Amino acid sequence: MLLNAIRSGSYHSFICVLKRINVLFLIVGLSFHSSAYADLIKGDVALAAGDLTEAIAFYQSSEHDIEAKIKLASIWMNRDLDSAEDWIEKARKQNSEHAPMHFLRGQIMGMQASNSIFSALSYASKSLESFEKAVALAPDNVNYQNGLLSFYTQAPGIAGGDMDKAKSVALAIAALDPIEGLKANIMVYSQLDDQEGLNALLQKGLTEHSDDPWFMFTAGMIKQSQQEYAQAVGLLSQVSKNQEAKNEESTDQTNSQRYYSAQYQIGKTAILANDFYEQGLNALNNYIDNALISDGMTGIGWARLRKANIIEALGDKTAAYQLYMSIAHHDDKQLKKELKQALKRFR
Repeated sequence: MLLNAIRSGSYHSFICVLKRINVLFLIVGLSFHSSAYADLIKGDVALAAGDLTEAIAFYQSSEHDIEAKIKLASIWMNRDLDSAEDWIEKARKQNSEHAPMHFLRGQIMGMQASNSIFSALSYASKSLESFEKAVALAPDNVNYQNGLLSFYTQAPGIAGGDMDKAKSVALAIAALDPIEGLKANIMVYSQLDDQEGLNALLQKGLTEHSDDPWFMFTAGMIKQSQQEYAQAVGLLSQVSKNQEAKNEESTDQTNSQRYYSAQYQIGKTAILANDFYEQGLNALNNYIDNALISDGMTGIGWARLRKANIIEALGDKTAAYQLYMSIAHHDDKQLKKELKQALKRFR
């Protein structure tokens, strides 16, 4: 039709044909975009259901979309860091001014730096670059600020760690959100090992935020690290599953995670203290029986190990040994190491 219009010299016919072609391309393009968007949604549904294989397949079918690349990088981050790096670098090449991409890239490169010997400084540089870029693109985002803060406080100086810059970031976070600022300053003072400043922050938090479960959990963990175990157990026991954090996007899931994490730590504190065994055992049983384990939470194998530690301390060697043996199949290297040490006591 196009050739006939050109040959006939009919300009009007030629324009009509071009319009039809443009409409056809528009329809095809919209159809492709709609299909790709649908695959993103299907990937999200599969991911929420825990079907990572199906989620990956759906995201890969729409990998031209930067969001799909970011989701793939996020999935692979906990399975294969090299694959995660490949996907996040593809996303960066597509749009280097995308704040969520830079935040995730900062995390991935930071993990790569931790796992690398010869390329650690290179990865650390990339991590810092992305965290700083994410904050520059979205300075009001507390999560991005916290990512940068974590880098400054945890990385060695040669790799870009800087406590003076960390203090500045903590001030910026406090200006955005008071309780997030309290969290940030607790991180800074903990890293500086400034016990006087840290205790002052804890007292301020207990006065102003004693109804906030995040703060009570954090305060309990700090007291645990300071070997003030009675206070640690008391604070961790006040973290309620139905308690909503102030100034935080709190969901039933995050409340549950925080509550059960506190339950696990009560059990661990009992072992460290060689005391509070009944309370620790009840908390660990609650964790083992009811916690839905998600990212950032301690695995059930560890909870069983801690339970066996308490049962052993209470004198029931047979039950403790059986519980130790029930977790012997786990492939967590650190868990296997502690289990091996525990089993030596039964020889």
